[in-house]
Amino acid sequence: GSSICVLFFLIGIGCVWAGACRAAAPTWSAALESRAPVAAVAMAVRTVVEVAVHFESFRNIDLFHQGLYHLRSRIYRDVNGRKIVAEPYNYFACSTKVAEDVQKDRKSARTDHHHLIPAHVIEDQCTFCTRSFLIRYCEEEVELDDMAQFRVEIGLDEVDDEEAPLFLEVELMFGDLTRHGGADRFGEAPADVESMEFKCVSTQLFKLHKAESGLHEFCPVVFDEFHFCLAGILVHSALLDVRFRVRPVDLVLSRQRLRGDESTGEADTAAAMAAAPFVVTPSTASTARPSEAPTAAAAARAAALAGGVAAGTRGAVDGSAAAATAPLGQPTSALTCAERYFKGVEGLGSERLLDIAEGLYKTHMGALADSYARQSEWFQTICSRCLTQSQREAMDDALDLPDLCLPGGIETAPLQHPSARGGNSSGSFGSSTERRPVQTTGALRRGLIKRLGQDFTAKQLAAYLSYDFNQVACQVVELWQKVLNVMSIACKEIVAFLRVSWEEAIIDHWSTTVLHEVVSGDIACPEDQSIGDLHDIAALRLRRTTTAKPPPKVEHLSLLPSLEERPIMFEQRYMPKPPAGSGYAELPPLLDGRLPSAPKNYRGVHLFVLVHGFQGNSFDMRLMKNNIALLYPDAVFLCSNSNEDNTEGDFTEMGIRLAQEVVNYICDWCPGSTLGRLSFLAHSIGGLIVRSALPLLHEYTSKMFTFLTFSSPHAGYFLKNISLFHMGLKVLQSWRKSMCLAQLSMADAADPRETFLYKLSKIAGFEHFENIVLMSCPSDQYSPFDSARVEIGGMLDKHSHKDVYCSMVRNMWEHVEPRKVFRFDVNFHIPENNLDSFIGRTAHILFLENQAIMKMIIHNYSFLFR
Repeated sequence: GSSICVLFFLIGIGCVWAGACRAAAPTWSAALESRAPVAAVAMAVRTVVEVAVHFESFRNIDLFHQGLYHLRSRIYRDVNGRKIVAEPYNYFACSTKVAEDVQKDRKSARTDHHHLIPAHVIEDQCTFCTRSFLIRYCEEEVELDDMAQFRVEIGLDEVDDEEAPLFLEVELMFGDLTRHGGADRFGEAPADVESMEFKCVSTQLFKLHKAESGLHEFCPVVFDEFHFCLAGILVHSALLDVRFRVRPVDLVLSRQRLRGDESTGEADTAAAMAAAPFVVTPSTASTARPSEAPTAAAAARAAALAGGVAAGTRGAVDGSAAAATAPLGQPTSALTCAERYFKGVEGLGSERLLDIAEGLYKTHMGALADSYARQSEWFQTICSRCLTQSQREAMDDALDLPDLCLPGGIETAPLQHPSARGGNSSGSFGSSTERRPVQTTGALRRGLIKRLGQDFTAKQLAAYLSYDFNQVACQVVELWQKVLNVMSIACKEIVAFLRVSWEEAIIDHWSTTVLHEVVSGDIACPEDQSIGDLHDIAALRLRRTTTAKPPPKVEHLSLLPSLEERPIMFEQRYMPKPPAGSGYAELPPLLDGRLPSAPKNYRGVHLFVLVHGFQGNSFDMRLMKNNIALLYPDAVFLCSNSNEDNTEGDFTEMGIRLAQEVVNYICDWCPGSTLGRLSFLAHSIGGLIVRSALPLLHEYTSKMFTFLTFSSPHAGYFLKNISLFHMGLKVLQSWRKSMCLAQLSMADAADPRETFLYKLSKIAGFEHFENIVLMSCPSDQYSPFDSARVEIGGMLDKHSHKDVYCSMVRNMWEHVEPRKVFRFDVNFHIPENNLDSFIGRTAHILFLENQAIMKMIIHNYSFLFR
């Protein structure tokens, strides 16, 4: 009796203590009350979507720091501000060659600097990390070939919800080696690798549109301009299963969030849980292989599922990582699969149940059948295009593509595919996101009655529904594994195949703001003297009326600016006048050599010489150089620095220094017949420095290919212009006694025909190149519009010596074929109203800083840089 009294006394104390705790601090349920909408989503029919991310390679273009690097990735959905994270449940090296090299290096005890820490999964953060590699050199390339598999569950009613798509987050992780003596010493004897601390230095975000419809996309990851490097990534996805979930999703905090003072109170812990941004869905268990008819065990499992028992499910992380998990809501034991499907119609008879079952078969089975069809299409495409004949023979039965076996009474359009072993297919995988519908016939209803009898319950019907969905899902998963096997063997070929599709798509998107014009007549005199003003009006109208094209399936969120912010480029090419009329006409796109990956038709390397402008340095042209290097890894670059401290001197002397620098570079890096092409890219007065150096580079005239100038005043400045900039130019010229500025304003000689610019116009220059590209901007007053375009336009009246100016322009074009000339008039979006924009400096600098205009030129006119 006394023991019972003591027991009741302790219980009473416990109740009082619990009440005090509730009054002093919020409970778990109170802290998580705001997340109830997410929990409601979990207890429904879910589609299992798998995303396989192939990290193909990494290339250093212009990283500032040597050290250890790796890529960390995460996939999640953003639902009402909460990130529902996909589970990275598996990873492997998809290139057998890389695996063999790793094993060989381990046997020989030689350290592989590109495989210092193996790929791994951080379970409590639901992230995948590629292998860690040491970067010491510019243009260093690492073959990763790591593939990670992520799975996420999406509500069937949320599949087409564009407001909550999947996001792929890729982070560049950096490990500083300063305390290890630097990268060189660490490379000689790597030690303590496992204890290396990494930090995220740059992040890129991708939006995966319609991942459940099957994605197979190449998406290069280019990090920010301070960490300029390229990661080649492929994204593949497929819908694998349709499942009913009873257990709510779990909220998981990373271990780093939970570390701290052990004395943290319950209120602080609850607040931390409430502030956690990531929500993790239940993981997806493996699906059993299909059989002809339900066995006793299979029927029992299906009945258990229909009865609401979530057998075989667990949290998205292991128990060790889920120490701080809390349900978003309490599971409802009465909520079963039968109630989910047939709630409210149990008493309406078997016919009503069968009507609903037919609709469920159409919806859920249709999703699985559509996924199988898309996978089959992709499977036969890569087998025929990316596997060699010997590989197809070696894989033999692994390439068999069976037809989808559906329950009796369900029909879908038959797949018309050739044998995967044949290699004669020329079709490509489908791009449509519309599902292929399935139809039910009376045989389905008769089959269900035959299996269930005339008198059946909703629970029995739900069990057979679950079994049939499971049987079809098994076939989808089996085909997905075959696809993964082929993609792991032919990974390099698939990268090359999908890269072409990406290049075509990115050209199409950038071309939205590129307008083509063909001009006939005198190359020195425009047909319309006010062409700059007309382009400004057209650009304003285009930004207001043009609709952006649909985004790519894998959308790089920081790559394409909005149409309002994107520069608009007007291309003018000189062609023979068409017989039907004259003036402007739309120019057909250049198809020959349109893609950057197209093979080149010459031997040797392409050397690009980049020349800065007035008071500039070699760093000015860095972004242009890096963007070219993204698409042309075999190109060689010389960022000139011979005139960094002498841009106010004589143009003749600057040309001599540049010519000597180019000759020395070619002798060191392109000796003999190594040099295939020689191109010059110059900004501002850099164009005049290049023209001054050309007479001294006559031995390379047969190699000269592209001469591209960004707002270069080839015909000097106009002396009658009284703008604020030109007034400042005259003051600067008088104060600093700058020979360069005197030559630009043609004040270096009393007779204008004895000035440097006039003499330079009579020296051969433009005619040596296959392509002459002149870029200009009406808003750029640092370089007069007509002078940058080398034409006799509407600004002629502002020149003090009209006849001399006209003679200069005609001298420069005298021996040039018009078909080689490209004039690009750029209209930048400049919302700022400050002194720089007022004097025209902003537009002048944007040619060096605006990566959008660089990418538009490099992608849409790749033949200029090949």
